[in-house]
Amino acid sequence: MTNNTGRRALLLLCALSAPAAGADPAADLARAVEEAARQVLEQQVDRMGLVAPSITASMQPLLRPPPACKSRLSVETVDVRNAQRMRFTVRCPGDDWSQKVTVRGRIAADVVVASSDIQAGRPIQEGDVSLDQRDVTQVPDAFGDTAEVLGMTGRRALHPGDILRKKLLSAAIAVKRGDEVLIVARNGGIEVQMTGEALDTGATGDTVRVRNLSSGVVVRARVTGPGEVEPVSRARD
Repeated sequence: MTNNTGRRALLLLCALSAPAAGADPAADLARAVEEAARQVLEQQVDRMGLVAPSITASMQPLLRPPPACKSRLSVETVDVRNAQRMRFTVRCPGDDWSQKVTVRGRIAADVVVASSDIQAGRPIQEGDVSLDQRDVTQVPDAFGDTAEVLGMTGRRALHPGDILRKKLLSAAIAVKRGDEVLIVARNGGIEVQMTGEALDTGATGDTVRVRNLSSGVVVRARVTGPGEVEPVSRARD
């Protein structure tokens, strides 16, 4: 996202505003922008599906104190791609002044970590992982539920304490070449089931070739779960 895009988005423009100026203009400004930053971080937490999140946001010191504002401060985003260095513009509409500020955010949450050594390519089992509270501010692809990673395999070896990340894991294999699989064809309210043989190995969501054992026809099918596929099209020889 470019800065211009961030400005057009104006995620928090006027939606997050401090009360009318009080005795400490700097404190008013800090409250407004830190609340804006917390809401940005909460959106990130929701996208990640994190468990027991803890969010903090602190504005970096200003070079000079802001003037008092007789109206309500408004906050607009400038660049929030890096949670540890989020940039905002705070405006005082009534007195026609603005202040650019930087906020340092932090997200901690219970995430899935390795509790034992996990060799690359070995399916992850329940005893291999656990939940631990970690700083995941710079880890946007952590898992919040151990059930999500069971059966998946590591692209490299994992060691106790390592945070499991989506980019480090491969989806669990649901169908192996040579396996007998159930071909389920659905059309409206009609469902037809046939037995087939997988000609490729694939994870859920992958497309593999499957031979219908009754007709001998080879079809392309999408893996829908362990040992089950749905036809996509007839495969070419």
